[in-house]
Amino acid sequence: LAAFDPLSAAQLLAAAVKSEGADLILTGLQSDDLGYGQTGVILAELLGMPHATIIMHVEKSAAGIRVKRELEDGWFQHVEMPLPALLTIQSGFSKLRYATLMGIKKAKSKEVRRVTAESLGIAAGTPSVVLQRIYLPERTKRTQLFEGSPKEAAAQLVEKLKFEARVI
Repeated sequence: LAAFDPLSAAQLLAAAVKSEGADLILTGLQSDDLGYGQTGVILAELLGMPHATIIMHVEKSAAGIRVKRELEDGWFQHVEMPLPALLTIQSGFSKLRYATLMGIKKAKSKEVRRVTAESLGIAAGTPSVVLQRIYLPERTKRTQLFEGSPKEAAAQLVEKLKFEARVI
């Protein structure tokens, strides 16, 4: 799914999980490749589920779940949500837990359902990002010293930035 835009990835995931009848769907906040941070939110919308983002803590409550969201500037928000729901989880959410030997043995006997876009009734689209070439940029060192007084050097620098680099 990494090569697809958030909408395409969410559509594929929605088609795959619709039949599961899940009470809680957890997604990561952002992907490592493009980092849009939208796939989970779009998935929740496609499934018609309430959702919350940047979740730091989840606990069961009488009405469903209570979540702690991270806001800007070190602030947090506590939200009560009904189930089923979708949460996008912030990295560092929980401490690592290692599987027990019994858990590993049980996992081996579980069926892993593999699905394709075609089996979900979705035409496999063209990825929005197509990698054509990977290369290291050429190493060039171009140092230019400007002659004259500081005022003249600054004027020469401004001219280079305006007309050659086109950054101002």
